[in-house]
Amino acid sequence: MKIEKKPACSHEGHPSQRLEIPVTEPAIERTARIFRALGEPARIRLLARLAQGEACVTELAELEGESITVISQRLRVLRADNIVGRRRDGKHILYYLADQHVLDLVFNGLAHASEQPMFVPAIQNSRFLALFRGNRSMSKQHEVHENHDHQHGKDCGHTAIVHNDHVDYLHDGHLHSLHEGHVDEHQLDVNAANPANCTNGHECNGHDAQHKHGENCGHEAVPHGDHVDYLVEGHLHHPDGDHCDNHGAVELAS
Repeated sequence: MKIEKKPACSHEGHPSQRLEIPVTEPAIERTARIFRALGEPARIRLLARLAQGEACVTELAELEGESITVISQRLRVLRADNIVGRRRDGKHILYYLADQHVLDLVFNGLAHASEQPMFVPAIQNSRFLALFRGNRSMSKQHEVHENHDHQHGKDCGHTAIVHNDHVDYLHDGHLHSLHEGHVDEHQLDVNAANPANCTNGHECNGHDAQHKHGENCGHEAVPHGDHVDYLVEGHLHHPDGDHCDNHGAVELAS
């Protein structure tokens, strides 16, 4: 009878080598999705470019020698798992690495593949640290609104919209959020409740069928994803040729 030998040691004997990180099934599943999203050379190239700073789709398309549609599709995959984020800057939508963890993944992945002699977290690498600090949006998914003297709050005169777990205020076509003594620029997310698809045939309740949305049209502009909608009786209207698309309802704060 063959006797199975017990291992000479166990993991309890090596506490210094154990990582104190939460390992749950949801975390494992999400990690797997992230690595699947990273498992494409073309998407890795986009991340490497974004590690050097924010960029718009047009700029990335020119750098990659690809069409805007192709680049947008790759970014959509990366955004789906919060690997990259985006923000509005005037008429432009700028993309950026979502946070420090993503920067570490990109740097250490490239360093390992290049046969660098040791693991060096990006935060300890001076060049990547400078890039990270120089990218204003990488560590926070918002943009600080400069020179804002108005104090938003109840009865301040601006329309208040419930946005996720907080309240934002519509101010001259911007969505303002109070945050630690300053004001951030937000935009509503594109999701099932507020889609960005065409809804030809939607009845434009709240205004005449001939009404044209735009500057000074009488309806407040609302940043929504990478475009602008107009608030009409609690609904988001998006001008699309000779009709308005219905981009869903918003909850107005009392």
